[in-house]
Amino acid sequence: MPQPTSSVTFSRREKARLRLASQGLTVPRWESAEEVVRAFGVIQGQDLHSVHRSLALRAKDHSDAGNIVRGYPMRNTLFAASVKDIGWITELCAKGRKGDAELRAKVAELIDRPLSRAELKERATTALPEVPFWHVVRVAMESGHAVYCGAEQLITPVELPGIDEAFNGDKVAATADLMVRYFRTHGPATLPDFAWWTKLPQRLIKPAAENLPPDIVRCGEESQDFVSLEVIDMAEARRKRSVFLLGAFDEYILGYRDRLFAMTSEVHEILAPGNRGVFRRAIVVDSQVCGTWNKQAIEDLGIPGYAERKVQKLWRNAR
Repeated sequence: MPQPTSSVTFSRREKARLRLASQGLTVPRWESAEEVVRAFGVIQGQDLHSVHRSLALRAKDHSDAGNIVRGYPMRNTLFAASVKDIGWITELCAKGRKGDAELRAKVAELIDRPLSRAELKERATTALPEVPFWHVVRVAMESGHAVYCGAEQLITPVELPGIDEAFNGDKVAATADLMVRYFRTHGPATLPDFAWWTKLPQRLIKPAAENLPPDIVRCGEESQDFVSLEVIDMAEARRKRSVFLLGAFDEYILGYRDRLFAMTSEVHEILAPGNRGVFRRAIVVDSQVCGTWNKQAIEDLGIPGYAERKVQKLWRNAR
């Protein structure tokens, strides 16, 4: 288990600033869009516009974005990932819903050659008339038979590196790889955060956590938070106030079990009404959510006076 860096623990605001640095928002960490998703493993992918915005905030170059696909690698949720990683992460983390085993077999039979979305829908309508097409697509993705590329273009079937190819079949090694990526891009974060993020079982998480590389350290003697030494060094060099207009499903908001490090409970209710999985676009000033935005307007939830002009400028550029 990694040793603590010191006996010092971080305040809520300090932890939030470190997370901004980890996520590549306040310090440049990656050149290309694919580097971003490879560093994270996966990023939230429910809304294509938000995916593009999340990548634009973290990468200088998007010329390799064609290597980024979307699927259902974990949590029954759309994520974006590199085509090099989505296969083994899906095999490791995707949990098919109860009762889907028979459907998975039928969907696999449908995809015997490359099919367009329209062709797959036609086959599914004939063979599985009682199953909604979105359900067929999700099962195909969770089974590793399909991915989205670009604006809902369905690619099927796909040949994606699985756990056998990437880790010689070792699920603990695969878990450790994903865990390192998580702490390097989300730290400070805890093992329960990682368990919530991936929904992986403790029988994989516990042994994986025993062999983390030396750059992943605990934040203090009493802390259960892990973070990369590189991030601590960068964050100390970059403590200036920051202003961001995030996409609706940015990992800074959705990458942790508890989101109140970045907002009050009252703001959280506005950002994610009823906590039902629908998120509005957040305005983040000095690591804290203090407003929401869309193309039509800004909702001020306590934007500091010093940031108002910068928020307006970013909003005009993002419309």
